[in-house]
Amino acid sequence: MIRKPADCTTKAHIRTEIDRLDGELVALLTERFAYVQRMAELKTSPDEALVPERVDEVIDRVAAAAKQGGLDEDLTRDLWRLLIEWNIEFERRTIARRLGQ
Repeated sequence: MIRKPADCTTKAHIRTEIDRLDGELVALLTERFAYVQRMAELKTSPDEALVPERVDEVIDRVAAAAKQGGLDEDLTRDLWRLLIEWNIEFERRTIARRLGQ
């Protein structure tokens, strides 16, 4: 049974819901990473890994969604920037390896 925050009457209830959400977040990040892997397969140069306009677009979009949902925009920007930077480095390494560089 999923409990909304207001329906949690014990710390154990809250921990259970946080653990459930952590599992869902990991599943979503895993799905997102599958697309990053596919992008690395489609790109033809390590230089293509970084597209600054796209990075800005994604970060602005998620920050706006965070604000709308009541989540701290700066925290969201920091989290996504870290995620994207990791993805960019993954793409660069993957593409370079594929090209024998």
